[in-house]
Formats: sequence, C-alpha cells, structure tokens
Amino acid sequence: MDTQPLTSETIARSVWAVPSLARSADGTLSRSENEKIIRHIEQGGISTLLYGGNAIFYHLTLGEYRTALELVSELAAEKTLVIPAVGPAYGTMMDQADVLKEFDFPTVMVLPQRDVITSSGFATGVRHLSEKLGKPIVLYLKYDGVMTAEDATSLVDDGLISAIKYAVVRQDYTQDSYLSALTSKIDTKLILSGLGDQPAIVHMQDFKLGGFTTGCGCVFPKLSMDLLHAIQAGDYDQAETIREKFLPLEQLRDSLGPITILHRATELAGIAQTGPVSPLLSEPEASIQEKISASIKQIQASIS
Repeated sequence: MDTQPLTSETIARSVWAVPSLARSADGTLSRSENEKIIRHIEQGGISTLLYGGNAIFYHLTLGEYRTALELVSELAAEKTLVIPAVGPAYGTMMDQADVLKEFDFPTVMVLPQRDVITSSGFATGVRHLSEKLGKPIVLYLKYDGVMTAEDATSLVDDGLISAIKYAVVRQDYTQDSYLSALTSKIDTKLILSGLGDQPAIVHMQDFKLGGFTTGCGCVFPKLSMDLLHAIQAGDYDQAETIREKFLPLEQLRDSLGPITILHRATELAGIAQTGPVSPLLSEPEASIQEKISASIKQIQASIS
C-alpha cells in the first residue's frame, strides 16, 4: 500500500475506484473475495482505491471497521493508494480515528452528511478529525451547499484537506453555481468529479477538475482508465465514445441504487463472490439481477 501523502500528481495518476466490500455467506468480511476485487481493479490499471459508500462503510461496526482496514491495507499492492472513509456521524468518525491511528493510510474521507449539520459545524468537525489524525482529509461534498465555498476554502488554506470529492447531482452538469464557487477559490487539481464516469468529461473539461471516481470502473477498470486518459489528452470525442459504453450499468445504478447494483454486479461479472448486502440496504430482486447481467454483457460486447 502506498503511504505517501496525496499530491495533485497522485490524484491525477489514476481513476479513484470505489469498490464494494465482499462478505462471506455468514456476513463476515471475506479476505479472499476482497483480494479478488482488488486484484481485478489493479490489473485494469487503477492504482487508487476509495472505500466509502459502495463498500457500505456507513454501517460497519467498530470491530468490523478495524477488520476492513486490515484487509484493504494488507491486500493492496505496494503502489496502490488506499483511502478509507469515516463517519458520517461526528462521534463515529472520532472513534474510528482512534483505530485509524494504528494504520498508515495517508488520508481518509469523511462520508457525506446533510442532516443535523451546519456548514461551520461541519468544518469544525473536519478540523477536529484532521488534528486528531495528524493528516489532511478528503472532503466529500454530495449535497448542494452543505458546506459553503468559504468554509471549504478555509480548510484547504489551512492544509487540512488532501482532496475534495464533488458529487452533487445536476440536471445539466455544465451549469453548477456551487462547483463554480468552489473552483473559483480552490485549486481545481485538488477536486475530483465524484459521480462516476458519466459527468467526468464535463467536470474535467469545463471545470478543470483533477480527476474522477468510479463505481462501474470496479467492474471495467481498463475502460475507466481509458476514459481518464482520453480526457487528459483532450480527446473528448473518444472520451464520449467510452463514456457511452458505461451507460447500461450506470443507468441501472442511477435508477435502482448505486451501492446495491454495484455490489451484485461485481459478483455477476464473475469478479468475486460479494456475499449478502449489509442492512440497512437490501438485495436487488431476481428481475433486477437479470437486468444487471444483461447490462454487463452489453458493455462486454461493446469493448470486445
């Protein structure tokens, strides 16, 4: 596992894969199946793993949290950057910080929260977390205005932020006053598009963001890296052609739930046995799993 601090170069060198976390049939975390997921992603050229929403880090017990950190840190290749998530509740993240101090992760990401929160209060919590860990934090902005551009900028200016994952859903991604406010104050190389492969072109071309995260790229990692390289090369026609290949699976995730669809897609694609979906989420119905399988086959046919 790569333990070097994040820089704009390490942010840009790879798509940030956001994988599922595999469990055995009895619900315990599976070392062997998570290793299969990690190897599949790494072999596709991705060298950054972000364990957050898709891994359902929201619902880990504190004991499971330690086990998950042990698994991902030990299984990742030497040059793979691994970023675990904390929170979203303040008490949870501070308890998790005590566990994290036993590991060498260069940064962690705060899971998004929009209830029982204010902008300045959120900023204070991030400050406390960063101070406790002695490391800068990945700030995940998923909801419009959850933290003001001014508060986010203050955290960046104080050296408390290693990157920002920006994932506010828009009808038209070219029109985004919140992102415009952030990019007018913060180095855009520190901000990643956080909504997968679909808005990545607009976010990187129009707003000059430093990279993007991917869920579907955990199933098709080379395709996602091809998309990143095309955008970075300014070949936007090729990038659009690649982006469209992801649509069958992306549209299912958008309409039926990004976390559970990816969890089952990872298994149906033959990558690993991902096991049961954690409560408080539920298993996709059989008819939905048929659609997932069909979408995977459609993407496979488009890249063969």
